[in-house]
Amino acid sequence: MEIAALRVKDVLDDGGRIREECNLSEAMTKGGKPRTVYLTNPGVKQAFRDYLAERRQSEDILFNVEAPLFKSQKARHFTPNSMQQLVARLHARAGIQGGRSHSGRRWFATELISKGIDLRAVSVLMGHSSVAMTAQYADDNPQRLRRIAAELV
Repeated sequence: MEIAALRVKDVLDDGGRIREECNLSEAMTKGGKPRTVYLTNPGVKQAFRDYLAERRQSEDILFNVEAPLFKSQKARHFTPNSMQQLVARLHARAGIQGGRSHSGRRWFATELISKGIDLRAVSVLMGHSSVAMTAQYADDNPQRLRRIAAELV
């Protein structure tokens, strides 16, 4: 999970503001391919602001932009596996049946496709090397299929 490798400075600019873009290096991504994650959604930016304000307060002068964005119990980076386990526990606590670490990515792609965003743009946002991989999210989207059937004349 790419999120496990993020550092505070990956989401904060030099002025302490949330970045508009977070660049993931090839070492951080599953496919070994660099990509950009856009942090332009107001809700996402506010969640980062709130989280980092809490971190600053609790760590005081020890707040370090080189530190992991999300710390394990040992104040280190999570491993991808431990982050997956944490996400699974959070899903279970929230009562989400079958929730996995990939669920958020699947929701993101499905939501964009259902809103009519073209597959190429979704493919780039997902970091897929081919549109065919992204098309799998469109094929099994019953909401999208219902909308298409309803629009037929």
